[in-house]
Amino acid sequence: MPVTQTSCPGISPTNPFGTRPAVMRPLALGSHQNLVYIYNEGQSQTSTAHGHLVRYDVTTGQRVTIITSGLLISEAQVSADGQWIMFLSLPDPQRDPNHAALLQMVRMDGQGLQTLYCFPKLPYTPKGGAFSAFEGRGIISYTGYPPVRFAWSPDERHVLLSADLQGTTSLMTLLDIRTGNLRQLLLYTQFCAIAIPLTWLNSSQAYIVTESRVTCGSPPLPMNLYLIDVNKSTNPANPVWNDVIEENVRFTEVAVDTSPDGSRLFVSTCERSGPAISTIVSEPAVGGSQTTIYRQLASAQNPESCVESIRAATTRTLLVLMSGAPYQATFQLAVLSSDGHGQPRVLANLEQGSSYSLDQAVPALWSLISRDGHLYAMTGSKPLAYGNNLIEETTVFYGSLSGGKPVAVATASNGTVDVVGWTAL
Repeated sequence: MPVTQTSCPGISPTNPFGTRPAVMRPLALGSHQNLVYIYNEGQSQTSTAHGHLVRYDVTTGQRVTIITSGLLISEAQVSADGQWIMFLSLPDPQRDPNHAALLQMVRMDGQGLQTLYCFPKLPYTPKGGAFSAFEGRGIISYTGYPPVRFAWSPDERHVLLSADLQGTTSLMTLLDIRTGNLRQLLLYTQFCAIAIPLTWLNSSQAYIVTESRVTCGSPPLPMNLYLIDVNKSTNPANPVWNDVIEENVRFTEVAVDTSPDGSRLFVSTCERSGPAISTIVSEPAVGGSQTTIYRQLASAQNPESCVESIRAATTRTLLVLMSGAPYQATFQLAVLSSDGHGQPRVLANLEQGSSYSLDQAVPALWSLISRDGHLYAMTGSKPLAYGNNLIEETTVFYGSLSGGKPVAVATASNGTVDVVGWTAL
C-alpha cells in the first residue's frame, strides 16, 4: 500500500467540500471464512473509549485486530469484494471540536487506513440532555450519536452520506471515492418525517426510507420505501425516485431485504394490536404485485409470537428471527423457503432472556451471510445487574445455516460488540 492520510481533508478553492479520493490496492483473499466485528471498548465519548475493528477466523479461531480508530466506531461495512472496510469513526472532541464523525476505510489486512471525508459539527437538536439521531418509527431508526450514516455501493465507487439537521431536514450527498467529487442528492424537509438511506439495490439505485419522527407523537405517519436512481436524480429538492412500498407502522414492526440477485424485495410485518399477526411478502425489487409467502396468527398460548426480522440468505432462502412469549424473552432462528412453500425450519433456540436482531446499520448480503453461503452472524444483547444498576452485555455469534447451536465469538459489557460482515482470508 502507498502512504495514506488519516487527517481530515482540508477545504480549499480546489477542494471546496473537503473530500479525498480513496487509495486502493488489491489484496489477495483466501478460503477461510472470517467474521469482522466492531469492539467499542469503554463508554462512548470518554477518553478511555476506543473503537476497534477485529476479524475472527472461524477455521483456526485466530483473532486479529485490524485497526483501532477514534473514540467510537458507529457503523461499518465490508466491501463487495471483501478486501476493504468502510466505517464511521468519532474523533476526540477535545482534539477535534469541529467534526462530528470521520468517514474512513482500511484494507482487511490493516494497511491503508485513510480518511475520505469529515462530517462537520451539525445543528442537531438535543432531547432529554442527550443528542438524538434518526428518531423515527420504522425499519432502521435508532437513537445515537452523531446523526450521520453512510451506505457503500456494490461497485465500491459511490458512498451515500446522510445527516439529520435540526430535527427537520434530512440531507443526503453522494461521494465518488475515485474522484473525491461530492454532490447533493436529496434535501428532504418535513417537520414530522425523516429520510434515511437503507441500502443499495445495485450500483446506480439505492433504497431510501421515509418515516415518522418520534417527536411528533402518535399515530405515526406511514413508512415509505423509495428507490432512487443516483445518476438520474439531479435536483435534490425534487428527487427522481419510485415509491416501492408503504406500510402503516402503528403497532407494527417492519423489516425488509433484497434477494442476492437483486430481483426480489422481501417485506416482513408483525402487527401487535392484538394476538400478533406475522406476514412476509415478496415483490419485484423495483416494486409491483406482492405475493404472500408466509402468514401466521400467534396462538392463544403465545399471543406475542412474532417475526422480528428477516434477511435473504440465498436466492431461495430467508433467514427469519422469531420471538416468542413472554415478549422479547425467547427467540428462534429459522430458515424459510422464499417461494412460499413449507413452514420455517428452526435452526436454533436462542438463549432466553436475551434479545436479538438481524437488522444492521449498513445492511448488505455479505454483512450477515458468509462468503461461502454456509454461515450466518448476528448480535445479541441482555441486561446484567451491576451493583444497583443494569448494564447491557452484547455478544457476536455465528452459526451454520444447516442448524446447530450458535458459537459466541466476542462478548462485551464494558463497551459493545457488533457484527460488520464476512470476508475470506
